[in-house]
Amino acid sequence: MPPPPAIPARWIPREARWAPALLVVIGLLTHLPALGHPSQVSFDEVHWGKAVTAYCCTGARQFDVHPPHGKLLLTAGAVLGGYRGGMSFDAIGQPYGPVPAAWLRALPAACGVVIPVLLFLLLRGVGASVPAAWLAGLLIALDNAFVLETRTMLFDGVLVAATLGALVCLLAVPRATGARALLWSAACGGLIGLAVGTKFTGLAVAAIAIAYVWWPASPWRRAVRTWTPLVVIAASAAAVYLGGWALHFALLTAPGPGDAFHPTSGRFLEDLWVAHRTMFTVNAGMTATHPDASRPLTWLVMKVAPFFWTGDGAALYLVGNPVVWWGSSLLLIVIVVNTALMRVTRLRLEPRSAQPMAWWLLFAFAVSYVPFFAVTRVLFLYHYLTPLVFATAFVVSWLETAGWIRPEAAGGRRAIYVGVHVAAVLGFAAVSPLTYGVNAGAYGAWLLALIRSWR
Repeated sequence: MPPPPAIPARWIPREARWAPALLVVIGLLTHLPALGHPSQVSFDEVHWGKAVTAYCCTGARQFDVHPPHGKLLLTAGAVLGGYRGGMSFDAIGQPYGPVPAAWLRALPAACGVVIPVLLFLLLRGVGASVPAAWLAGLLIALDNAFVLETRTMLFDGVLVAATLGALVCLLAVPRATGARALLWSAACGGLIGLAVGTKFTGLAVAAIAIAYVWWPASPWRRAVRTWTPLVVIAASAAAVYLGGWALHFALLTAPGPGDAFHPTSGRFLEDLWVAHRTMFTVNAGMTATHPDASRPLTWLVMKVAPFFWTGDGAALYLVGNPVVWWGSSLLLIVIVVNTALMRVTRLRLEPRSAQPMAWWLLFAFAVSYVPFFAVTRVLFLYHYLTPLVFATAFVVSWLETAGWIRPEAAGGRRAIYVGVHVAAVLGFAAVSPLTYGVNAGAYGAWLLALIRSWR
């Protein structure tokens, strides 16, 4: 059995508190300024805006192939900002007018701020050093696709934040005892329920969590001697998932477009069963195409960037930071091929990983990515955001154990480490006109033409 990973004595050492704090500052700086721009409906705000209006104001029954939890959280942000309905969300480009667009996007923006911090904590939890965990968090903080996705009234940011949060809580369970361990377990389960309740692809986090519990090198195997935490995780996941549906049915009591898909009887279990049966049936039967749709294999190179909005000589396109996106994809492939060659030829082309939990991160990538290849309906580049996080985590973890990211590194390796930081900043700046929807003149026109030419 591989040796268990070294769990740091402190998750965040006193001298390293700057790292998560600085990630928060970067997140605030990339998300909050001009959050209300564009002051027009963009991309899938057309769909989710209708759901928010129904939940907060009209009560008109809605139908969607996704569970309600993400849309309910979007509604909470809108209501806190004073939204009381009045928007029809008819088309991309519809002006918001007096509607507080920034508040409609506030909850996704909050998720965008915390995602890099959660990734930092995840890597620290599996034994990564502060420099390695910081680098992974910074790369995701400076990924343009993540920034745009979480500056728009969409809920993929909720899915990623809930997924990472659940795993961080799971990693905390073996480090705690008594009531604290049960609290971490409840938080883990609740976030798993939220992830699944946001999108059914959130089921991946349940599989990743189960794999962690039984992983040969997991601290769970030597620190947790009872089934109680697992029972608490399952119970809290079920409670949050069912609770979201109960709120959904309680808020949507008036006739609406959802009635065309399935009736509502007023009996919770019956309505829940019919809603799920209809969701899966409709999802399986979706045959519509879309000019911005893409297949999973192309996500590794972000071949088709979805269009979000255009106006006043500016545009929004979901384009990732090329340093983060292409770098993680290239290194992931190189590492996997290299490892396979070592197994086949028995040659040691590179040092074998001394961090066995790195392979759990690779498993997490596979579980969150591979199932998309079996999906027949249209998919988009943003479906890769969760796998991208795990790809980045695995690559950084592997590079550290191979000796490329270490606190004591000097010379060329330190230069490479610093160079990645600089490259990530430059990559972010290069794509930013399409992330923030600003008119960048001739450069913006060239960038837009370049992105469209990739298709």
